[in-house]
Amino acid sequence: MDSNKIAEKVFKNSLETCEYIGGYVNANSSIRVRCIIHDEEFETKWDNIRRDNRAHHICPQCKEEDKTDRLQDSREEVECAYCGKVFIKPKSRLNSKSGLYFCCREHKDLSQRIGSGENFNAMRPDHYGKVSSNYRALAFRTYEHKCVCCGWSEDERILEVHHIDENHDNNKITNLVILCPICHRKITLGYYLYDNENKTLVSK
Repeated sequence: MDSNKIAEKVFKNSLETCEYIGGYVNANSSIRVRCIIHDEEFETKWDNIRRDNRAHHICPQCKEEDKTDRLQDSREEVECAYCGKVFIKPKSRLNSKSGLYFCCREHKDLSQRIGSGENFNAMRPDHYGKVSSNYRALAFRTYEHKCVCCGWSEDERILEVHHIDENHDNNKITNLVILCPICHRKITLGYYLYDNENKTLVSK
């Protein structure tokens, strides 16, 4: 085969990045080419170029760089709506109806809980709102089953849920705390106040 035709084929099928140097004998020959971009010579099978009707990178370095670029273009950095952690997600999976993304299943499940905040309302089923008045169940789904002040946890059936602002219509999870009967009684009798910042009781 004419060397000019070989050179033309190599140049065209290498995305115009490689030039033919020599070595052609027949279709099974290994030929030498030079990458114009990286200024490096290497061998490749002539048959791989001849039989391939589409242009592609035949330089190993160009091929690897192209693969990396395509991988980066197919992914995007997103932020976990629950913890704020930035992580990589394939663009093909950026199809959240709520527009919220999570770094793990645990954080998604925590966000769907009642009382996790208004930011997650869009991803909760409609029926979630119907049980918001059950503040005891809400508190026990969210917090450890023990008194936040003294740590008592022998029998969770005896544990009680206290409204921090003492407004029983305010059943937001941020207004609820689990107490043992003794600690709760100290508050309801008016002898102590609950210090939410330090999770302790303060004598009046």
